[in-house]
Amino acid sequence: MKAWILEAPRTLRTEEFAPTEIAENQIKVKIEEVLITNSDFEIYTGASKRKYPFIMGRNAVGVVSKVVGDNPFFNKMDRVAIEPYIPCEACDECKNDEYDKCSNMQELGYNCNGLLQNFVDLPYTLLHRLPDKLSTEKALFVPYVAFCLNVIDALNLEKGRHIAIFSSTKTGLILAQLVSYYQAVPVFISNREELLETARGLGIFYSFNPDVTDVENEILAITGGRMCNELVLFSNSDFNMKDVYSVAAVNANICLAGYSNKESKLSVAQICRKHLNIFGVYNGAGSYSSAINLLVTDTVNVDSLIGKTVSFDKLDEELERTEPEELVLKSKVVKIN
Repeated sequence: MKAWILEAPRTLRTEEFAPTEIAENQIKVKIEEVLITNSDFEIYTGASKRKYPFIMGRNAVGVVSKVVGDNPFFNKMDRVAIEPYIPCEACDECKNDEYDKCSNMQELGYNCNGLLQNFVDLPYTLLHRLPDKLSTEKALFVPYVAFCLNVIDALNLEKGRHIAIFSSTKTGLILAQLVSYYQAVPVFISNREELLETARGLGIFYSFNPDVTDVENEILAITGGRMCNELVLFSNSDFNMKDVYSVAAVNANICLAGYSNKESKLSVAQICRKHLNIFGVYNGAGSYSSAINLLVTDTVNVDSLIGKTVSFDKLDEELERTEPEELVLKSKVVKIN
């Protein structure tokens, strides 16, 4: 077994381990590909701090290598997407079967060692069989789609409603496609021109840059003065909160999506004056099967988000010369031989 170990910011080394014996209810998976995202790169550079040594990697696809005993769900050589969320099963939320709201959630590659290794032993509950029609590269985006599905569920969308999506990252493009699929109207707001161009290419007609467009006036015209009853702000994005409040209707729901180290000042006066309901969604737990289906049917198109393929053995060299801007639209794919 071989893994990349992050010893300190921008300091990677490989380490080989003796093969492990898998425990009951676990499955040995050979990792085929891992996605390197903005969040992974922030961990690599130290912008998002972790306790070292640490193994990165949250989004991965693999092949079942070994199954112990009679497991009715998986066979050797099954292709699988890996769900990185491990609920504690002890908190009140878990006891109520609300695993996506677990207060002590572990996440592979985020707050515990991840998937940037060639073999890993995992509980079978974290694995989701992939259909042959879905390519490995597209399957790497299952966690993104699952996360956005949980945002959709939290918003309780209504057909025909205008949904403002404030996003500086590619995840907003996936959410915008899902909003359209559920017959609401996405208004994609980004300060990244490459994201706006891609959004328009995906059929997201209302796509605006708040640095060059008066978004409040645009949405005022689009909605006939009603503004937006549902808004999503991705927490790792850079926006003036005044812009977010300005397009919110009275009694609007604002979803703060994801997690990051960035801090935003929320105006208590604005929240109270408009009677805004603000809540958070930070994972895709429980929505992986639906996410796989949406990718298989091309309901969600991620072709434009798939970036350069990187050799596992040369990952340290590749990350050293990577600039953060490269990962805004396209994530890198680490291929493990």
